[in-house]
Amino acid sequence: MIHEIKRGHWPFIAAGILITCLAVWLGFQVRTGLLTNTDELATAERSREMLLLGRSVVHFNFQPSFSKPPLQYWLTSLTLPRFQNRELAVRMWPAIYGALTAIALAWLAFIVDPKRSWLMPLSVALLISYPLFLAEAVSGLLDTGLTLFTIAAIFFAQFARRQPIWWLAVGATCVLGTLQKIPLIFLVWLIIILVRASSRTERTSLRNGWLVISFVLALAASAVWPALQTWKHGAPLMSVFSFNEVNTLTGPSRLGARTYFEIPYRLSVAWICGSLALLAPFALLFWRKNKISAAICEISILSLSVIVLAILCNFRSVRYVMPIVPCLCLLLALVVHELCASRPLARSIAAIVVVVLLGESLVVAQLRINHRRRNVADQQQVAEKLGELQDIGTQLVLIRSDDGQVLYNSFYLFYGNLRSA
Repeated sequence: MIHEIKRGHWPFIAAGILITCLAVWLGFQVRTGLLTNTDELATAERSREMLLLGRSVVHFNFQPSFSKPPLQYWLTSLTLPRFQNRELAVRMWPAIYGALTAIALAWLAFIVDPKRSWLMPLSVALLISYPLFLAEAVSGLLDTGLTLFTIAAIFFAQFARRQPIWWLAVGATCVLGTLQKIPLIFLVWLIIILVRASSRTERTSLRNGWLVISFVLALAASAVWPALQTWKHGAPLMSVFSFNEVNTLTGPSRLGARTYFEIPYRLSVAWICGSLALLAPFALLFWRKNKISAAICEISILSLSVIVLAILCNFRSVRYVMPIVPCLCLLLALVVHELCASRPLARSIAAIVVVVLLGESLVVAQLRINHRRRNVADQQQVAEKLGELQDIGTQLVLIRSDDGQVLYNSFYLFYGNLRSA
């Protein structure tokens, strides 16, 4: 019995080791390299201006900015004055989000199929094997936070099957996701409800007051920030609800001009397991449908629905499907587990392949990170000098060259600690 108990602990120990190694790696990566990526600089500068102008509205270049919600800027504005390393202050929140995403994924894997405890470390390993996830988790961007809140909402929705009060937790993650970037989790929630409504065995679980209450409260809470921006600061509704960004991304004059399957393509070429991860939901729905749980079936349909919608909207960047990448990792882990369950040799080969994938992912992620973080110490010195020279009534004009060597004005604002437009 003691032997069996110890043996049953190995999947938890393996998942814990992987998550710990991920957290340590993220901790080292967030400390080095200047902020040179455009979106990273936007996060840093918006957070810095919150310290100067207040947290009731997001500012960029000392003008009200309504294109992004405030959650990560609020958090970063708390760490900026407390850390001497400004890059760490900006990047630490995505790193925390990334580590928590791995924990939430391991927990979700255990909840949806407790009998297959090795799904936990395998799912986490596949997530770490995705280089873009690693690169995003050490950059001051908003996508990793949205990924965490999405996987948390899916996780809480599984608890709501038996205890409807957990719908409140789903609603809370919807609010956090809306304040982080976009109201994507409301779409995820709607898909989950539609999937359960189509099942006779689960339809009755939706007939409860907690679902209605949580949905109404989530809508009301998510509308508070946009309403305040519109009422107090005169923000256009198109901007405060990110409709302008959607139109830019999908409109006929921009990305919607021609139809591309860019997301499946990029997911496949940027990740060795990308093609297999895209096929995993199909394999589970059509190959193993009668042998998988309702939760796995739901996650499969959810993942495919989000990808199909992203393709129909003609999104080009895989960052827009980052929130469901952990789900794809879980589904692929389940397929691998099924194939290796009764084959000792296959398990050994799979373990070797996973180790190789992890090493390859770290190398590719490091190359991507190095590419983003250019050595611009000379421009940092210029920015700091400009900050020393700026005085009341002094106007600074940035002239960017066509070769793109001069960084964006947000770099000089942030590193020069400038205090006026």
